[in-house]
Amino acid sequence: MEFIAARYLRERLFAARERWFLWFPVGIGSGAAIYLGLRTEPDWALVLAPFIVLVPLVFLRGLNGLRVFFLAGLAVAAGFGAAKLQAERVMAPVLAERVGPVRVEGIVGEFEARPGQRPRASIETPVAARGPTELRRLRLTFDPDWDLAALKPGARVAVSAILLPPPGPSLPGAPDHGRALWFDGIGAVGYAVKPPVALGAAPEAGGLEIWRQQVADEVAARVGGEAGAIAAALLVGVRGNVPDETEERWRAAGISHILSISGLHIGLAAGIVLFGLRLILASVPALSLRIPAKKWAAAAALFAAGGYTVIAGMDVPALRSFIMTAIILVAVMTDRLAITMRLVAIAATIILLVQPDSLASPGFGMSFASVVGLVAGYEALRGPFGRWRAAGGRLARIGLVFFGILVSSLIATVATAPFAISYFGRLSVYGLLANLVAVPVTGFAIMPLLVLGAVAMPFGLDAWPFALLGPVISFVDDVAGMIAALPGAVFAIPTMSGTALALFVLGGLSLCLWRGMLRLSAVPFVVAASVLWLVEMAAPPRLMIHEEGRAVATPANGHIAALPPASPRFVIDQWRERLGFPVSEILSRRDVCRGGVCTMAIDGGGVVVTVAKGKTSPCATVVILAPGARAPDQACPPGTHILDAESLSGRGTLTLDRDGHWRDVSEERGLRPWTPAWWRMPPAVQ
Repeated sequence: MEFIAARYLRERLFAARERWFLWFPVGIGSGAAIYLGLRTEPDWALVLAPFIVLVPLVFLRGLNGLRVFFLAGLAVAAGFGAAKLQAERVMAPVLAERVGPVRVEGIVGEFEARPGQRPRASIETPVAARGPTELRRLRLTFDPDWDLAALKPGARVAVSAILLPPPGPSLPGAPDHGRALWFDGIGAVGYAVKPPVALGAAPEAGGLEIWRQQVADEVAARVGGEAGAIAAALLVGVRGNVPDETEERWRAAGISHILSISGLHIGLAAGIVLFGLRLILASVPALSLRIPAKKWAAAAALFAAGGYTVIAGMDVPALRSFIMTAIILVAVMTDRLAITMRLVAIAATIILLVQPDSLASPGFGMSFASVVGLVAGYEALRGPFGRWRAAGGRLARIGLVFFGILVSSLIATVATAPFAISYFGRLSVYGLLANLVAVPVTGFAIMPLLVLGAVAMPFGLDAWPFALLGPVISFVDDVAGMIAALPGAVFAIPTMSGTALALFVLGGLSLCLWRGMLRLSAVPFVVAASVLWLVEMAAPPRLMIHEEGRAVATPANGHIAALPPASPRFVIDQWRERLGFPVSEILSRRDVCRGGVCTMAIDGGGVVVTVAKGKTSPCATVVILAPGARAPDQACPPGTHILDAESLSGRGTLTLDRDGHWRDVSEERGLRPWTPAWWRMPPAVQ
């Protein structure tokens, strides 16, 4: 029976060989994921060995039936090698330990001053009076009450600041923010203790970041208010002026994807240029009779899409969208049809080979998940939609447009749900309703007005497009506010591990990339992912301790309870989001602290105590000693865990699981170039 099943599966696989190419980027992504997940840095010998073995086998005669497996192995090796190559290319030190206050001089790169948040800026090629050396970039936050006029992109400044290593994962198994910062060139974070001092004025012109910020400020001023900040984010990707409350409203309503420049925006911008220019050329007979208007318009749209991608900051969703849009426009210029799943595979392959670290970013997963789901969905619905369009009148066609938006929103919501759960621990319940209003308004009003305003700005003719743009954006914002205010608009849910997410992704890919009976191969992946996620939800950590021992928390009756001082607070918030709790509570010092000893019951049994400097600890299940605190005078019962500053240092978050095992972030991150532990080692060992 097994032999018959295996032969049947093999026949089905070979019958679907025209779909094999679609799995090539999946192999590349798997190789990149393997590299990023290792706990030790691999040698180049391990990178090159698969190529040495597999390349000859691909061309060896008599192994035709196995060639596809050798090619799959080469795809995995290519992803692994691309990730290793990128890590070598961006190799730069990471701050190993806290330093400061220290005077730092450098060039301001990016500056963000969001309402309700501490302003922050990146400092390029920083030079410190002491401590860190050879850092490429660092990121600092500033007091919002200070005069920050010196922090203009391109200006040279001096800052007195406390510098810290980049943060690691909030919990074992959570996304590694420090790794993402390292690949972005940031080797340290921190906060200023004095206002910045200008050492040199910012240049009036030159530099993409300077120009982007200038355009963003100009657009925000001309449109005005929150609508102006949103317009600037849509035009040049600068979201620093968008208030947190606005982003939270749009996120709760399920339309935050509109704020991020991606396929919707680049596709609309290219489409507006394509159809607008083609209409203009067609209206001039002397031109339309002599030149291929459609191809010229497609070339102009390609140029516009490329420019939009560059000024938007070239993040992963924008790059993916540009690659796909470029292929479509080239297909228009060469009279070919290009909107297929193969197009998505080509875009994914290019991005994964050029930026393999983007695999671990939410933008990559959510962007490609939505596109793969939409292409597969419309491959299946093309027939019914075509018959509806052919048989119906004008009213039916209008209904088809709105039905298409509804179906697209449904597919995109389902396709991106595992990523939203894994990265953010939340789902928008009314996202379909919000998108049914926001997407058409964005496509038919906001983007055309934005393109017109951008084109008219150099000539001083942008007053009326931007005057109309403000009320339209405000209308979408009002809709987002109404939907976000509905009961249960946002559903907090425990996040899933990377393993569960990978299984869901494989299930989704099997459903979308295969055809016919092979789609049933998605079932075991989805079942395994669901079971694993349910197991993870049923067994959250009993106790969480941040590296300094100042943030200690435990699940308690549907929320997170934390001992004072619960610092830094953002760590508590990350724990709450990862575990799917709607609120967190910092216990009152008056209620839980006596004589420098703070006590809290641990979920599942036991007690944790924190002991201040100069105090002696009582016995407890877990004892956390501040620097200068003393361990219990008497012998404690078996099972007591005493943690002092030395044992907590450098470990990141430490968790106590339900089975009594301890897990810490530093051990699971291993010794990699993006970890502080790597840079504590002697250079010869690295």
